[in-house]
Amino acid sequence: MTERDREPQSVRLRGRDTERGALADALGDARSGRGTALLLTGGPGRGRSLLLDHAHDTAGDFTVLRVAGVRTETDLPCSGLQRLLRPVLSGLDRLPASQRDLLREALTRGVLTAADRYPLYTAVLELLSEASAERPLLLCVDDAELLDPASLDALAFAARRLTGTRIAAAFTARDGHTAPTEPGPVPGVTELVLAPLEDRAVHDLLTDRAPAQLSPRVREELVRAAHGNPAAALGFLSTLSPEQVRDREPLPEPLPLAARLRSALLAPYEELPEGARRLLLLGALADAPPVHQLLDADRDPEPHAPSRTGPAPSVSTLEPAEERDLVRVDGDTLVFLDPLLREAVVQGAPAGRLRGAHRALAGVTDREHAPVEFARHAACGAEAPDAELADRISAAARRAKHLSGPLAASRTHERAAALSPDPDERACRLATASHESHLAGEPERAARLLARARPLVVSDRRRAVVDLIEAEFQTCDSNAIDSAERLYAAGRDLIPHDRWLALRALVRSADSASYAGDPVRHARAAELAVPLVRPDDPPSMRLIAAFLEGCTVSFRGDYVNSTPLLREAIRLSDGMTAPSELVWAGICGLRLGDAPFVRTATSRAAESARSRGELVFVPSALAFLVFSEFWSGRFPSAAGTALAGLRASRESGQSIWEAQNLAALAMVAAIQGDVDTCRIRARAVAAQAGEKSLGLPSALASWAQAVLELSRGNAADAFFRLRSLVHAGPGHGHPTMRLVTAPHFVEAAVRTGKTGWARASQAGYRGWAEAVGSRSALALAARGDGLLTTGEEAVDHFEAALDLHRACGDDDVEHARTQLLFGASLRRSRLPGRAREHLYNALETFERFGARLWVRQTRAELRAIGTAERGPQTPATSDLTAQQQQIAQLVAEGATNREVAAHMFISPRTVEHHLRGIFRKLNIRSRVDLARLLN
Repeated sequence: MTERDREPQSVRLRGRDTERGALADALGDARSGRGTALLLTGGPGRGRSLLLDHAHDTAGDFTVLRVAGVRTETDLPCSGLQRLLRPVLSGLDRLPASQRDLLREALTRGVLTAADRYPLYTAVLELLSEASAERPLLLCVDDAELLDPASLDALAFAARRLTGTRIAAAFTARDGHTAPTEPGPVPGVTELVLAPLEDRAVHDLLTDRAPAQLSPRVREELVRAAHGNPAAALGFLSTLSPEQVRDREPLPEPLPLAARLRSALLAPYEELPEGARRLLLLGALADAPPVHQLLDADRDPEPHAPSRTGPAPSVSTLEPAEERDLVRVDGDTLVFLDPLLREAVVQGAPAGRLRGAHRALAGVTDREHAPVEFARHAACGAEAPDAELADRISAAARRAKHLSGPLAASRTHERAAALSPDPDERACRLATASHESHLAGEPERAARLLARARPLVVSDRRRAVVDLIEAEFQTCDSNAIDSAERLYAAGRDLIPHDRWLALRALVRSADSASYAGDPVRHARAAELAVPLVRPDDPPSMRLIAAFLEGCTVSFRGDYVNSTPLLREAIRLSDGMTAPSELVWAGICGLRLGDAPFVRTATSRAAESARSRGELVFVPSALAFLVFSEFWSGRFPSAAGTALAGLRASRESGQSIWEAQNLAALAMVAAIQGDVDTCRIRARAVAAQAGEKSLGLPSALASWAQAVLELSRGNAADAFFRLRSLVHAGPGHGHPTMRLVTAPHFVEAAVRTGKTGWARASQAGYRGWAEAVGSRSALALAARGDGLLTTGEEAVDHFEAALDLHRACGDDDVEHARTQLLFGASLRRSRLPGRAREHLYNALETFERFGARLWVRQTRAELRAIGTAERGPQTPATSDLTAQQQQIAQLVAEGATNREVAAHMFISPRTVEHHLRGIFRKLNIRSRVDLARLLN
């Protein structure tokens, strides 16, 4: 492509680089005297005319002749030639007299005999050659199939003989031919088929043309509905209101095709026989329709339909449509070759005919195996509200949930509601549709349906149910404490009417309170809920009671009595498949320190939620799965899980779980030593948590920053961050997180000399670890005892911790951290030989998990005992002693003298003494100089 043929990037055609290149090559060939012709074929809206516009715009040094076929002139011989050649008719005088007279006669009178065809065609070629003598010539022939046959034959004749001329000819034509036995509209010319655009190209096209406020979700829906047709995508966009563009109102269903595009798509359909059109309408309304079912529907006309004449419908009735490349019969399935034709057929049909076709299809659809299809056809075919039909569709909705998930059930319940003459029944079905939509992860749709149901409610029970459904989907994106209050009120109001729904509301209230870090509101909900459950109730209800009571007792710090209740909840969950019940069981496992069970339960919860279409539960299941992966040291897996949870949260509009998964990613960044990323994510969590009282994500983000500071050697910062969790109220912290973070708090407190705080925290953690009997928890408790003691007593505790880690086998990173702390303790006790092996093992684990800052700490400890670490060396100044190198690195990273002292278990005055020696040996004067030298 030459420079002059390139279109500015800002206005270029999207997704048509191949076609633009072919046109540019044709122009280049014409300039070089190697004339050529090209035929672009494709369905309506694919961009054929725009490509001709592009060729015209980029042919700056060409004479351009352009014509478009017009259906009303198809039977006027030579009318197309007359329009095309008018700008160059002055060149007729340069043709031989016989050719001049023949061509003038044909263009003037439109008369052409068979004997005159060849002379006329050669005269047209000569005239075009004369026109290209001074400047190259571009012929643009749009919609060639609509030209009169004489003009098209003459131009095709000339196009096949352009070699050696300065002429480029570009034709466009619709794909598919009205006469399948005949060749294409321009035989002998290279054909380039315009395939549907790729989704990325349509996405970019909408980005180019759309207003800035276009919602990403709306853009994706337009891309999906356009099926690669750029005209359809832009037509859909033009019909949207500003609120729909911003995704504040639902999009039309279906999206309306632009009138011009619909008319072009329907042109070959309207030429079909009546029988073929009826079958195509039925096929367009059905979903992957079996042909035999369409034939059955067409053979059974409605009682008041006009009588039909002619043979009964059969597969051969579809032959005219197949010959025109409109459809294909694939086995027993009717396939529309252009999905937009299917939409055009439906949107172009009169309302009465559509209803009749839907009724015919409802009559042949199996409501057991295809309940969604049956409900859609039955509802769309109804003339007025019908209680009996609404009941049948409501039954189909229950079957639809089993087969297709809650979103299909929601749509079907909505159809039943529309046909329900009784307002109370309509309210019930709309509320059910709202709940199913909430389960499917569609909160906006759920809110719209519930808003339609609320004005119809008349009974207290129905009003309480509506309040419960509204509180449930508002929980996903509102203040956690407010949600707990709303759900508590809904549960209290439901107790006289429905014990199961009341229990559901109260356990959700307790969940919200727990998420906010509010044990008081959690206990209040549990106290109201647990007495509702009876010994003979189903296991799912008894699981909720054990879960609520166990968590409440655990919040009080009574781990001995909470453990049997939590284990009972886990036992009852065996064999359950409901995502919410599996998540509750997983939370029980977290409180028991049973990481393998948590991983199993929450993985099953996420898998079950996806398979059942209950996408609202996916983010919470993944958020708790991340905890088990942290404990197990599976940090790459934890990062992937948290990213999947973050994406699922955003897709389903659940900002509270978005914050939780973002906090988990902050923890991953902390462990990997990515300082900036950890802090950015933690700040984002803090902003969301503060606004919505999210105590659990807030505590997790604080924990992540404390881990980061510990790994950087800033024990004081870590201590103060973790200590703030001790007194954090609802919305800012979480009682259970205070327990989980205790091993890090003990380490930070010991390093900063706050042994009183360390002993108090260690006592609580050891009490929990002994009550639940978790080996990994007991290992961390033994490690804490080792940090709080000295000499052989400390060695015994560390050795016990390592034995427990090895027995657990599922906590590699904490195992390595214990080895690092043990090695550092042995180094301070002047036992370098014993320290070395523990430090080497820790280093290998940290390197395997990419924990950069812990790798640096471990290497510093190895240098301090005069041992070269295995693997790449961190650059250091060779004139310094091992201890001076360690101090210099910490100071260069920004640590204060007090923080360095806490990290290395020496006094601040000793640090100051070493710093003077470091400055003297390196010939520098300040900490800034040291940072520049080492970093």
